[in-house]
Amino acid sequence: MLKYTSQLREIPRDVVAGMLEDVARADIPWTENYSRYQSGGWKTAALYNASGDSQENDLADCAPVPTEVVPRLPRVRAFVEGSGLKLMWVRLLRLDPGAFLWEHTDYGAHNLSRVPRLRLHVPLKTNPDAVIVVPSRSVHMKSGFLWKLSPHQTRHGACNRGSEDRIHLILDCYMNGTLEELVSREFLHPDALRDKPTLSEERFAELCRAADALASGGRQGAAEDLFRKAFHDHDLGSLSSYDLLARYHEERGDAARRDHWLSEKITFLNLNVPGHPFYQPAQA
Repeated sequence: MLKYTSQLREIPRDVVAGMLEDVARADIPWTENYSRYQSGGWKTAALYNASGDSQENDLADCAPVPTEVVPRLPRVRAFVEGSGLKLMWVRLLRLDPGAFLWEHTDYGAHNLSRVPRLRLHVPLKTNPDAVIVVPSRSVHMKSGFLWKLSPHQTRHGACNRGSEDRIHLILDCYMNGTLEELVSREFLHPDALRDKPTLSEERFAELCRAADALASGGRQGAAEDLFRKAFHDHDLGSLSSYDLLARYHEERGDAARRDHWLSEKITFLNLNVPGHPFYQPAQA
């Protein structure tokens, strides 16, 4: 599990509280990006990127510069610029109550996986029902720690089933001495992890019946989201949520929707990106 996510060090509570106070006062220009990858309610604002425009969120290699938001966030700026990390991109991410980020892998665009890098999370505001999900477990990134995620090496998603927003400071960083030293001391508290139950055939049949009821009422999107959410709730083994969707439509004789979701699987998991850990030559 440490390969995919871990805690790197503690962050003093007053430092976290100060950064959250900055964010609360700053009138952050939140925007919804990557609409295909989410249910709605996953919002971002870039703090350091290639252009200095907080609305630019297409991650790419660059020597990042502060966006127009950063001067309004003095304690966030002090934390980021005093970290000793080699920054690629820095963002604020907000996950609204009831929002889902669908199963995917990262660093496929622009062949980002070819250069060693990691994604670091600083939870500024969270709740126990706001989690990152990987194939067999969910992880609650508790406040008060600097967290690591290897978003190109594992299928993952996120959801917030709590009643309040989840706000994280996200730093995509190139490997350097500081980051290597942090990773060398990584740890993971067991109470941050929750095992997901295996998806049984009986549970899959229940999902199919619920999806049929929604689809018959003209709510195909909601019907298909049931299977996308299955990744957040269940251990699917080697299968993905896109395989579940393909099976559901295959069993109902809808080859077009089956093929659609198999194509989406290639895109969302970066199966067609040479050099990516999930690359499958047959899908290129």
